[in-house]
Amino acid sequence: MTTITPVRTSSRLLLTDAEVDQFQRDGYVVKRGLFSEEELRPLQEELERDPNIRGSQSSIPDLEGKLWKVTIWNEQNDTYAGKLPRLERMLDNTALLAGEETYFWHIKLVRKSNDIPGTVDWHQGYAYWYDDCLYPNTITCSVAVDSNNLRNGCLNVVKGSHHMGRIDMVDVGGSHVADPERVQHILDTHEAVACELEAGDAVFFHANMLHGSLPNTTDTPRTLMHCVYNARSNQPVEPEKSPHRAYRETVKLPDGTLLDGDYDTVFEKHTFFAPEKLNSVGGQQVF
Repeated sequence: MTTITPVRTSSRLLLTDAEVDQFQRDGYVVKRGLFSEEELRPLQEELERDPNIRGSQSSIPDLEGKLWKVTIWNEQNDTYAGKLPRLERMLDNTALLAGEETYFWHIKLVRKSNDIPGTVDWHQGYAYWYDDCLYPNTITCSVAVDSNNLRNGCLNVVKGSHHMGRIDMVDVGGSHVADPERVQHILDTHEAVACELEAGDAVFFHANMLHGSLPNTTDTPRTLMHCVYNARSNQPVEPEKSPHRAYRETVKLPDGTLLDGDYDTVFEKHTFFAPEKLNSVGGQQVF
């Protein structure tokens, strides 16, 4: 196991022992105020100016064939989008949860408005990465860019579902999701938790956490940025088949980077996974 780099993150932003214990027990933990309003404002303003995020959004079908949209990137450059996932607080916290050094894998930004009718159906992250990595030792830190609540389609997780292992994925209505029959048995016996967050709050969750979200029924957008990290020892067994997931050192940046304005642009110079490259293999989302 790789030794964890000494922690430098401010104690206010670092997960406590109790929060780490909750993550291990429940599969998720909410960290309030991981980002400040000032840090998120450039991103919020950019999304207001360009909701389609420079043409990078891809449409994903749900069980009923309705669409939801996602923007994905893993480039580590000098833009806001390239520096945010490399902040000390992100790498130190995910290392605490993984038990070793982590590296930035990718970000999935899901921005819902009331004209996007799709449901993000119940699924597990590891189900999409199973062929790459031997263990489900990836951590997602989902950062609320604006208010996330029940009415606008906040993230829902099933408490303790990460202990169940990988759930079979099936193709239904053009979507590749966790087996709906098994999911219903799980929902009948386990607690589904709505992760209501304010801008800057975050929820960390395990790769086998069953999660999803409903459409936004309000007049204001709901934006959640899923920052995904992999444990160094869990890098793909055949990295040449998925080079975008291969290990590359993620050099930590000071937590003050965004507040100091130490970045080029928010998105302008950034490279995203082009929509046409989000291929479908048996309905599976490949990214």
